[in-house]
Amino acid sequence: MKVHIVTPGKLHHPAAIAWSLDLSARIARVLPLTRAGVREAKRHKGGLDLPARKLEADAMLAAVPPGAHLVALDAAGQKLDSDAFFEWFKGLAETGCKDLVFAIGGPDGHDPVLLQQARTRLSLSPMTLPHELAEVVLVEQVYRAVARWKGLPYHR
Repeated sequence: MKVHIVTPGKLHHPAAIAWSLDLSARIARVLPLTRAGVREAKRHKGGLDLPARKLEADAMLAAVPPGAHLVALDAAGQKLDSDAFFEWFKGLAETGCKDLVFAIGGPDGHDPVLLQQARTRLSLSPMTLPHELAEVVLVEQVYRAVARWKGLPYHR
């Protein structure tokens, strides 16, 4: 199984970059992992920018490999603790999922077109997280699941 993360833009905060790169490298020793940062849309000042959200959704969907299991990270999505996430992840890996794609939304969240195409909607938290923090939390949970699945040591 290949794991893909697709998100508008790139990481900017030095701590987020360091943590994400470290955990991504650990995951990549076991499973291929890619990160596709699509171009962030220019936003109008003040409030929800639906056209920008739609542009980002279209760009993220274009980065999804055909037949992939698309997961939209969404505060309203399914809430899993780490054990349930592990079981879900392991189930996908062991039943032949070729490409698992996690889509992290921009500042306006996900466009309905992306949510409709997602096979799964997962919540990392009921709180809104900045996309950089959401990526670090996601990569840590994927690493935790990979480590458990492969019997690798992981700190508790």
